[in-house]
Amino acid sequence: MSKEVKFEEQVKELEKLINELESGETDLDESIEKYSKAMKLVKECDKKLKNIEEQVNKIVTEDGLKDFIPEE
Repeated sequence: MSKEVKFEEQVKELEKLINELESGETDLDESIEKYSKAMKLVKECDKKLKNIEEQVNKIVTEDGLKDFIPEE
């Protein structure tokens, strides 16, 4: 059974990858690998955020606060 990684853990991993890439201390092949992993994490985090936004909007609508519009 696969354990889902928490959003916060994904963000920390993404920050770590970005810092490593920005350091300039990785070779080209390693940089490409880290960049690919970072982009995958970005997509996963974006998907989770959109799902959470939908859940919040549903809760707000069910509670009768139909004028609620989240900032973008």
